Amino acid sequence: MLVIAVSPSPLPEDCHTANPSKACCSASLASYLADQRNQLAYRMAFFLVWVSLLLLLHGAAAAEEVRAHPFTDVSLDCEFSFIDSTENLEFYWEREDIIEEYDAEDREFYRFFRYYDFFQVFTKVVYQFYDNEEQLEDQNALYEGRVSVDQSEIAEGILTLQLQNVDFSDEALYKCRAVSPNGRGESTVKLIVEDSETPQVKFDKIDDEDVVTCTSKGWYLTPNVTWLDRGERDLSNHSTVEILEEQMNGLYRVYSVLRYPVKLNEKYVCHITEMNENNRPIRSIRRYPKKRFNENSYY
Repeated sequence: MLVIAVSPSPLPEDCHTANPSKACCSASLASYLADQRNQLAYRMAFFLVWVSLLLLLHGAAAAEEVRAHPFTDVSLDCEFSFIDSTENLEFYWEREDIIEEYDAEDREFYRFFRYYDFFQVFTKVVYQFYDNEEQLEDQNALYEGRVSVDQSEIAEGILTLQLQNVDFSDEALYKCRAVSPNGRGESTVKLIVEDSETPQVKFDKIDDEDVVTCTSKGWYLTPNVTWLDRGERDLSNHSTVEILEEQMNGLYRVYSVLRYPVKLNEKYVCHITEMNENNRPIRSIRRYPKKRFNENSYY
């Protein structure tokens, strides 16, 4: 908590005498009041600087979280009010790996991770823009042909990154930084790629029979649909699964219908996963053992 204490300055000595001079006292009092105003203005300016700094630090630390399913497209939002044209504007998107720590008992295991960081081999650049056009020569090859920014919205300060065909390897922190003659800014988006989904269920009627339906948002090579009731009983044997949409690469979106004697006051959960583990994309999360040992013991 920031506390600003304003201690009153003593009145001018001329005004404490037995017979103060009116003119002298008035001048001294005016000077005293002006000095008090200056001190108050200084303290208020100091307070505003601290508030601005705290807000800036909060904004830098807070990261919006976006969740997506494999093989879908996602938008990573970034917008700055100080941008009013593309002249002398530079902005770029970079990725940083999500770091997870865990307990490790083996000192040599920690030492290995400490000196060999395989995740620094590739460039972090996802997208760049300067000289009034996008610059992709330094772009990470993993994003080639998969990212874009709407050129018509850049002059309005909207720098949203469109990422296509999301994979688990895209799970990361994405930083958007911009610099223009009017200011500079930074925002962070955390992209989480979910390996399964629990889509919203909907009560419906088919041939005058009460049923429950769900539709996948993600794409799967071998989708597995599981139905559960409030007591987590598996009702999947009473359901059917249909292909809703198919891509050229053999990926599916599915639609499932639960025909178990459906009760409208019951709770039903639809859970969709990739059945064949060999078909699941590889998730690459940067995991480090926690520092539990004296680093001097490594030398």
